[in-house]
Amino acid sequence: MIQRPELPVRARLTLKAALLLWVVRPSWLWRREAAGLVVLAGLAAAGWLASGPVGAVAAPGGLVLVVSGVPWSRGWVAVRWRRARLRRKWDRAMRFADLATLNDRIPRIKRERVVPAGVRLLVRVPRGATVWDLAEERERVAAVLRVREVRVARDLDAADLAHVDIVRGDPFADPDDPEVSKPIPWPWASGDGQRSLNDPVPLGVDDMGSVVSVRLPGKNMLLGGEPEAGKSVALSLLLAAAALDPHSQIWGFDGKRVELALWRPVMTRVAYNSIDAAIAQMEDLIKEMDRRYLMLEEAGRRVLLAEDAPVILVPIDELRFYTAHTDRAAARHFNALGADLTARGRAARIVQAAATQKPAADVVPSGWRDLMALRWAMRCNTGDASDTILGAGMASLGYSAADIDRRTRGVGWLHAEGTVPRRVKSFYLDDHDIRSIVARGVALRRLAAGDGWV
Repeated sequence: MIQRPELPVRARLTLKAALLLWVVRPSWLWRREAAGLVVLAGLAAAGWLASGPVGAVAAPGGLVLVVSGVPWSRGWVAVRWRRARLRRKWDRAMRFADLATLNDRIPRIKRERVVPAGVRLLVRVPRGATVWDLAEERERVAAVLRVREVRVARDLDAADLAHVDIVRGDPFADPDDPEVSKPIPWPWASGDGQRSLNDPVPLGVDDMGSVVSVRLPGKNMLLGGEPEAGKSVALSLLLAAAALDPHSQIWGFDGKRVELALWRPVMTRVAYNSIDAAIAQMEDLIKEMDRRYLMLEEAGRRVLLAEDAPVILVPIDELRFYTAHTDRAAARHFNALGADLTARGRAARIVQAAATQKPAADVVPSGWRDLMALRWAMRCNTGDASDTILGAGMASLGYSAADIDRRTRGVGWLHAEGTVPRRVKSFYLDDHDIRSIVARGVALRRLAAGDGWV
């Protein structure tokens, strides 16, 4: 016997439910505009009673002129109107994406903020729904809103809250626009005070207008990208932060001899285009690392504190020169030392920051490269080249540095361990800024030496 398929049962709405669903709810979304119309109608009625037709026009017209003529009130009305329009569009998007619950509740906007790329929202999901439901339907929501992209991230402290980015455009997309191409000054470049590498170091601004900072102790960074993409500028931000920390040390490797030249006065040691000198310096770093671990062992502790030893920043520019040197035996020795320093140096407060064009396995051994927790991919020629920096499969997920405009310098995907990549435009330091920072760094180091720091 053929069984008839079970068809969904359509509930019959009562008159009360129908009024609530089709009249009250849509009207509530227009409550601000309705309130404004009520106020204008009341003024028109009062004007009519006082002066007839002339008063009926003059009273509400005068209010409109006053509100539109005063910057504060004009801005207040514009913000309220924009918020109301956004919430109506959001309501429609939630319902078209089938995100309404059985009792007709949808994710509600709790807070919104306009950012360069669009709008950043804090959304609370209703009971019976999860942030994951909203994240799964983000493409459909973006299509209804007619925007470029919708990003959804769960709040770390509350499971019913979602951080939603409505991306309308790309603030880095038009390098011919003077505002887009204008360099962003580094926040720590001004002033005369000292800084600390124990604090988050500002690196740039993401496409939502937020400053992106990273904590360096316990981390290592890999920077990659094609020539003139902005690797050296990004590396200079880490050098500048270390220069302004008078208790830090900088042990540099400069395969071209010119990228780290301006930083020489604040550097503890530097190796240039000599593989033997680079190996000797790397061996000394290993010895310093072992000395620090021995100090911990004797103290009966496992964690090295800031007062125990300074952070050592190890910037390596043109990493390929050392890792793929023509002297194969020397290159293998350097690679083994570098991988060891990366693996064990984090807890010893030794931070590597290596820059190269394409850290493929034939350039940087994967065992060394995979130990880098922070990845920053500037413009690359291909998605595969981008993946060698950010990690396998990132390009297929939409995080490809090959999509960055060649004319846009300093823009790249920054991938921190445990997070999703973010498009970031790095802060910029020109030669004048670097010389000024180096001069400050030299003075700060002299003061620190007078206080007994080595």
